[in-house]
Amino acid sequence: MNPEPVHTDIAVVGAGPAGLSAAVAAAVAGASVTVIDAYSQPGGQYFRQPNPAVDPDPQEPRPRAGRELRHKAEAAGVRFLNRTVVWGAFEDLRLAAYREDTAQAIELQADAIILAPGTYERVAAFPGWTLPGVITTGAAQTLLKEQRLLPGQRIILAGTGPLQLVTAAALVKAGAQVVAVLEGASPGEAILRQPGQTLAAVWGQSTRLKEGWQSWRTLKKAGVPYHRGWGIIAAEGKDSLQAVRIARLDRQWRPIPGTERRLEADTLCLNYGFTPATELAQLFGVQLHWRPAQGGFVPRRDEQMQTNVPGLFIVGDGAGVGGAELAMVEGQIAGLAAARQVLGDSTLTRRIEALQPALRREQRFQQFYARLFTPGPGLDELAAGDTPICRCEGVSKATIVQTIHAGADTMHAVKAVTRCGMGNCQGRVCGPLVAAILAQETGQSPERVGQFRARTPIFPVPLTAFTVLTTEGAESAESRN
Repeated sequence: MNPEPVHTDIAVVGAGPAGLSAAVAAAVAGASVTVIDAYSQPGGQYFRQPNPAVDPDPQEPRPRAGRELRHKAEAAGVRFLNRTVVWGAFEDLRLAAYREDTAQAIELQADAIILAPGTYERVAAFPGWTLPGVITTGAAQTLLKEQRLLPGQRIILAGTGPLQLVTAAALVKAGAQVVAVLEGASPGEAILRQPGQTLAAVWGQSTRLKEGWQSWRTLKKAGVPYHRGWGIIAAEGKDSLQAVRIARLDRQWRPIPGTERRLEADTLCLNYGFTPATELAQLFGVQLHWRPAQGGFVPRRDEQMQTNVPGLFIVGDGAGVGGAELAMVEGQIAGLAAARQVLGDSTLTRRIEALQPALRREQRFQQFYARLFTPGPGLDELAAGDTPICRCEGVSKATIVQTIHAGADTMHAVKAVTRCGMGNCQGRVCGPLVAAILAQETGQSPERVGQFRARTPIFPVPLTAFTVLTTEGAESAESRN
């Protein structure tokens, strides 16, 4: 016998800056709100909280801001389902979830849903990228924030964007030896080319500018080299990382011959931006469009963050990478719009309109950020033939290229033949890499190539999680797969 669905006015999936902001806005407006999040504590990556066994650092503003936002949500009556994975989405705004700490299968029925799924870090495939010791910058940040642990002894950070700078500074403060920070872009050139747009974009961004300046000062004081226009071309080591080969990059992010250098390190932290998590949006039938400056495929939304699916809103970086400040403004707008829709309270319109200036300000910065830090096509050309592309299934670039030349000219066909995207990560890591190779080999645009289709369940869950499905829900899941 299936348990009765849990009902809530508004369900929010994701408890990062966007999700928490949406939950607070909707609950204060009078709606009943349930927040579902896979982490043990609300906050997401940006507001990530330390392990309960570790004393919080009062000097860290982000965890403190996250706790304050969570307390506002709790005071407004928001219900939290932590350590709960949403693995399915069905018609009539129903969600299937599994709570890991209680082994409980949950079906949630809502009158409106706000998705705040966040992103995945974008990585690059190059010789040696699967060696132990090569991790994402976000992983290093998690170790430091949550466990107070250093990822290694001699650390190099490579990629693009201010996350590299901020994380490097945090590692230095924690006592790490940071060998170098490699910024693939040359942001100074872009700033000088359009000074007027730069001034308009950074107006009102004093907090961001201060954080960047302080991080740069920390690295400068510690003598850490910060190389602009440089990137990784290979990682070396037998059983683990021992060194990396780097080179200066041209404007297309291709290595410039004759500039190669070798640096010894036992840890390499990579971040080339972020890819929006669109799996739940796909299951609901949301229309997506290609926006590389925002991370790839993102949902189409109206001014209130509602998608083409009535009652379904998507906010934050999962709807297009733009940073925490934009995510929180979007969350507030969606929370108010969803509450207005559910409660029929037209007085909330004025509060939504009052947020428009802040939204435009953050959108200007989003465009500025993308202009500075979007990687060029050379990033997707670093892999050799024997370089693994799908780590879960052990599929090399050469295998994928051979498969494409044999006639597999779609993402679905490549997946069916090679099993790329069928492992535990379900294509979250290898998907963009496979798409880039397919585009290169066939001459198709990235938009036409598309991405792997999301399938239920979008995360691995026990078979007992499926006990919440009604006959209709099971048929819906089967039809989508």
